[in-house]
Amino acid sequence: MKAVVLTLLAIGLALQPSGALQCYSCEAQVSNQNCLHVKNCTRSDTQCWTERIRAVGFLTIISKGCTSHCVEDSQNYYLGKKNITCCSSDLCNANGAHALQPTLVTLALLTALGGLLLWGPSRM
Repeated sequence: MKAVVLTLLAIGLALQPSGALQCYSCEAQVSNQNCLHVKNCTRSDTQCWTERIRAVGFLTIISKGCTSHCVEDSQNYYLGKKNITCCSSDLCNANGAHALQPTLVTLALLTALGGLLLWGPSRM
């Protein structure tokens, strides 16, 4: 019975209707704290992006948003550096690094929960 409930839970999570992607959004901010505005992207926007421009190592300008096509890029200039990162899950552009995909986290948690349910505390 436990295995059936776990299987139904996994199927239910996998078949959830997906809405539009959500990304953090901001333009030309000097702090990531100012880039935590959540934007509901259009259906055609399938990726979140973050652009960081660092000038002479002491000033960083951050911009974030939604896009339908993102190309990761890194360029070094004489006085600074420009870096663009892309990702494709909700709110994955929190800090510009790639976040764990929610489906992988869900599967890992379900596996652990399944182990606890099937084997129970008496066998641990």
